[in-house]
Amino acid sequence: MTGYILALISSLFFSLYIIPRKFTKLDPIYFSLFVGIGFFISSSLLYLIRILFGFYEIIHLEILWSILGGVLWAIGLVSLVKSIDLLGLTRSNQWKNLQGPIGVILSLVILAEYVQVNPVWAILAGLCVFLAALLINVSSEQESRSQNWRGVSLALLSALAFGSVTVINKYVVVEVGVYSQQVLWAFSIAATLLLYCLFYRDIREIKFVARRDMVLGLVSGLVYLGASFFMLESYKYIPASIGFTIIQLNTVWTFIAGVFFFHEIKVFRHYKRLILGLCFSLVGTALLFLATI
Repeated sequence: MTGYILALISSLFFSLYIIPRKFTKLDPIYFSLFVGIGFFISSSLLYLIRILFGFYEIIHLEILWSILGGVLWAIGLVSLVKSIDLLGLTRSNQWKNLQGPIGVILSLVILAEYVQVNPVWAILAGLCVFLAALLINVSSEQESRSQNWRGVSLALLSALAFGSVTVINKYVVVEVGVYSQQVLWAFSIAATLLLYCLFYRDIREIKFVARRDMVLGLVSGLVYLGASFFMLESYKYIPASIGFTIIQLNTVWTFIAGVFFFHEIKVFRHYKRLILGLCFSLVGTALLFLATI
């Protein structure tokens, strides 16, 4: 039961951490960089607090997989942020949540969790999530077809990246632990984005970033610490295929925020599609859960 509760808490943080993006138009690369820095600072502090209380993790070479996880996650975050700018929080998150079926299927193959997961249910769940994304993908009158397609493509790229990272997360949790993994993972995220800025952007532009925008990015990284911590802790008790499935309930929380708080989609005009899409999303999550019992 502990693993299920931790995964549920994580799903809330997974919705909250990206919301600060709605309050800033900062370049997606720089916003993602500050998210990575915020995640690194907060995870390092958590690691130091853990040491002060006399708890240590034995470091093995397997932790180096977290570097790859950080690179993939950085790519996923930048793609998601760009998709949010194009599609809005509600629609981009729905496409991004195809990470659930992707993560489950990869866990089946790579982590050999196929003994615990029914692949047929997992595939059906993926189809339900895909149908939900199609239904909720309501374009505005001002939005071009190319803009919609680019936003969807970026969200799908983020789904592939995040779904891949969760397999690495689970593996490193089993071999090493949570706290040291978070530090190296977060460092890799920040370093990847910083190196990109150094080679492909004018790094001096960072000096002109408004303090408010910088704080929003750092806060987003801090909140992501909650999402990652509870997710990794849940992996101590339950398979990644189960934990990551429960985390996909962030679809519901993000849907509520995007539709009712940010008014991204006209509810009364499209309420039938929205309700049906939300139902398909919940059915997809339920099918993923059935696949793991």
